Amino acid sequence: MAITKQLTNAQGVVYDYHRINSVIIDAQDNLFATVSSYISADRATDKDRPVDRFNIQIYTPITTGLVATAEGLLVADANCKLFGGVVTPDVTQTDLGKAKAKKKAEIASARSVEMYADKTTSLGVFGSTESDNNKLSIAIQVTQLAAAAGQPAECGYKTVDGTYSVYTLAQLEQIALEIAAQVLPLYEKESGLVAQVDAAATVADVESIGW
Repeated sequence: MAITKQLTNAQGVVYDYHRINSVIIDAQDNLFATVSSYISADRATDKDRPVDRFNIQIYTPITTGLVATAEGLLVADANCKLFGGVVTPDVTQTDLGKAKAKKKAEIASARSVEMYADKTTSLGVFGSTESDNNKLSIAIQVTQLAAAAGQPAECGYKTVDGTYSVYTLAQLEQIALEIAAQVLPLYEKESGLVAQVDAAATVADVESIGW
């Protein structure tokens, strides 16, 4: 059985890749290096040769110069079409499997949209992107350090509309807690929907599941 990898993009499209081994030898046919890599299944046709020989020049970032000139051998997995065999993925994904992968990607995308949307709190409306959350976390840490140093435990922070205000440590922590209270349930919802997808018996069952 060919050694493969399957990657699924955000749209649920599955791509198959077949493993090949690149063997680099020196002029005396001594082994210099081996590298495992993957080739798209679309390129793994019976027209390809089992072994491709090519010249290769090896550089290193340390010396920024040529280290050696060697010969490379591109050797396919024994059962891959590069050897004339029949490519059989390790995991053959059925229409149901593809539908489930696509639905899980849709659910994750919907969760992300809501998770990163602006959040309304008792102290105003604040951004909730990764960048916004990092800024809030830094503001809290800076204010905690100020408090520990006996300085005023306050820090400036902006709402979504750009309004700048000075908040106490307690207020900043309250903002963070209220944002978290709106985000955490989204993960719980996603987990529940994914469980439904896993339990679905037909493609129609999968497609009926929505965010």
